[in-house]
Amino acid sequence: MSRFTDADDDTSRLPPGFQRTGYDASTQTYTFTSPTGALYTSLPGNRYGELHPAGQPPVSTPAETAAREEKVRSGHAESVRMMMPFVLLVLVFLGLVLRYVAGGGGEGGRVECAVGTGVLRVKAGDTCWGIAEGRGVGVEELLALGGNEGVDCGRLGVGTRVCVPV
Repeated sequence: MSRFTDADDDTSRLPPGFQRTGYDASTQTYTFTSPTGALYTSLPGNRYGELHPAGQPPVSTPAETAAREEKVRSGHAESVRMMMPFVLLVLVFLGLVLRYVAGGGGEGGRVECAVGTGVLRVKAGDTCWGIAEGRGVGVEELLALGGNEGVDCGRLGVGTRVCVPV
């Protein structure tokens, strides 16, 4: 029971002669009967407050309509602002995928090999020793070729481009 018992009943909160007659849980509106027998409903979620004839939407003033439209516009801007991190994440992911697919995705970029040498793209299982032996040179000679300055045999990755004798 509340501390203010004089405000617990409908008579002090409703217009004279009105009685609360029902509640619709699906629309969350209360139904009231006027002294003439006409039915009135409250706004959704309001037990007391502005009443309007049942079956008719409440009449809103142009100021209320403008305020509601402004709230929708600001809500739209807020929702776009909330989606920006997600959009940025998706775009970065797509950019990385496109870079990997279109650019080869390997570690080595464009390699400028010396005259008399060609480019070999490292495959899974390739080693510096295996590449050098397949071309008939030693590992030191392979690494000394022009264009192989940045090749690290200890960290030879798939897709790395290595200059080899032709």
